[in-house]
Amino acid sequence: MRLDRMEIATEPRRLAGRTEPRGTKTGFPLWGAFAFGGIFVVAGSLIVLVGTRVIPVDPRGVHAPWWVLTVMGVVFALCGLGVWGMGLRQYRAERHRAEARRRHPGRPELADHPWDPAGFAPPRWARAAKAVAGAVLMSLFISIFNWWAFFTDAPWMVRAVTILFDLILVLVLWETGVRIGRAIRFGGSRVEYGQFPFRPGQTVRLRWWPAPGIGEVRKGRFTLRCVKEWYEHRGHGKNRSAHLVQQEQWAMHRFLDHAGTLRHERRQELEFELPPHVPSTELSADQPVFWELEIELDLPGLDFEEIYLVPVYAEGGGSSP
Repeated sequence: MRLDRMEIATEPRRLAGRTEPRGTKTGFPLWGAFAFGGIFVVAGSLIVLVGTRVIPVDPRGVHAPWWVLTVMGVVFALCGLGVWGMGLRQYRAERHRAEARRRHPGRPELADHPWDPAGFAPPRWARAAKAVAGAVLMSLFISIFNWWAFFTDAPWMVRAVTILFDLILVLVLWETGVRIGRAIRFGGSRVEYGQFPFRPGQTVRLRWWPAPGIGEVRKGRFTLRCVKEWYEHRGHGKNRSAHLVQQEQWAMHRFLDHAGTLRHERRQELEFELPPHVPSTELSADQPVFWELEIELDLPGLDFEEIYLVPVYAEGGGSSP
């Protein structure tokens, strides 16, 4: 595969549509994550028991249908389970770092992240499964507003906001369908590292094994970029929320401007020249920094989009023999 041209971006910019955090820190100590999630799980479970009338309450004090209470409880409980999942991920990462430091002294890159030194293969169904879970949770949450807006004497502002939420939900369901379709059509793909880890100032050589469902390609873009990740907190009190931010720090884009065919059994060689003073990977930091290869291909039907982690570490972390 012959790539046609190259562009380098050095100005930081925020990446749109990013919902998958690469770091493992939750912003809480471990006990705090499980305690905070536990509040939602316990509260949600109690509301579900009230909504299903397992816990008896005076109906005169309930101003919504029982199913609304049940759905509200399920949403609370699922949010708590999500926080528990983040806490469990952080716990596993901390255990991995401690074990890697013991087994591989002088190799901080192996403690930073559970790398496979041979390469990286994105999970085939992970993004689709997360999209389905998010769509289900959002659908449950918005169903409460739809009852309030259209089955009670709600103000017009409530109805307008609910319609806006419904339109957003349609987009979320569309994106979920696209992710499921991509997982079904393309199957798995993988990149192999030319060395482990890569160093600033070196050439990043990657061998990409395309997914079996790609075939004919109209054009494409191959991007190696450095990304910094953090959470922004908005609002105050009960309305305070955290939003994932991933900001590109540096990137090299290589373009495929002519049509061609990519076969699963034929690996593609990719090369990117790194400047000597680019940031090093720190996936275990409070504000993680990581490198990724993003491949975007314009195809008949569903386009191909995938992201692969690439280990770029400054000197001092050791390198594979």
